[in-house]
Amino acid sequence: MATYTIIKLKDMSPLHMGTGKENYDFSASQLQSDTLSAALASIRVQQGEKDDIADFLESFSLSSAFPYYAEYYFLPRPLGKINVFIDDCEEYTSRKKLKTIRFIEQGLWSELISGKDVHIQSNQLKDGFLLPVSDSSFKKPYKSIVNQRVAVPRADGQDAEPFFFDWTFFDKEAGLYCLTDAQGELLDELIDLFHILGENGIGTDKNIGGGKFTVDKTNISLPDKKSDTHMLLSLYIPQNEEMCTLDLTNSRFELIQRGGYMAGSMENDFWHLRKKSIYMFQSGSILKTSQPLQGKIVNLCPTDYNDNRMHPVYRSGKPLTVPVIIE
Repeated sequence: MATYTIIKLKDMSPLHMGTGKENYDFSASQLQSDTLSAALASIRVQQGEKDDIADFLESFSLSSAFPYYAEYYFLPRPLGKINVFIDDCEEYTSRKKLKTIRFIEQGLWSELISGKDVHIQSNQLKDGFLLPVSDSSFKKPYKSIVNQRVAVPRADGQDAEPFFFDWTFFDKEAGLYCLTDAQGELLDELIDLFHILGENGIGTDKNIGGGKFTVDKTNISLPDKKSDTHMLLSLYIPQNEEMCTLDLTNSRFELIQRGGYMAGSMENDFWHLRKKSIYMFQSGSILKTSQPLQGKIVNLCPTDYNDNRMHPVYRSGKPLTVPVIIE
């Protein structure tokens, strides 16, 4: 078993994650690894550490944020067919139910990626979450609520414009967590940065309390069996030479486009500028490869904006992976 540090985001205020588009009535479905690492790097810059941001991002891997509820930690469903069988359902009904699974409790998930068949009862599947046992007290960790708001115009004589805003609310026993391979002083620094991030907030509307949280730390052990197949728990950008080692024909993967605005810049004038966009492998992807995945850091700084204040806009594509045995 391999041990990772869990960084828990607790007591979370409502969260809205932008989709990179000019719409607020829909929040991104996941707090991705590149958003988290970029937020930590931004705080580091605010503290005066401006010269080694790329090296800082190269020094650790961070997973995307996944939900937890009470003592249950959930991990993303591996892409493709999974060896889960609902014993009290007919095959047709079972197939329909299994398609709704988004997250799997860590214990069952560990069995699944170790190549074991997982047999469950239908009452273990609730709202897309697969539980280790039937639990009537379980609640979905989060829910989406769309509120109507009004944009007040800055210029006189203009009408206020109503718009809809999607907030993600978390149950009092629930929140998000991420995993990291950082250790020692580097881990201590990451925890300190997460504390500051929790005070500042992450996502949209931090100025009215959005995306704030407290931080806790614990450990988790995941299977570490030797395998040439790996599951991504983060976003991943392969190095050029890595593409030759990826057997994409026998992999299961999704690509996600990442981009959006420079809203995290310390220069207010840049907030409306769009970063360059890039496609990354999505968490949950199953990649077959003969070599360990390394990934890379990319600079998505706009290239068509002439201003000597312009700074690098780094995004981490360093993967956090777990070896899996899935047929």
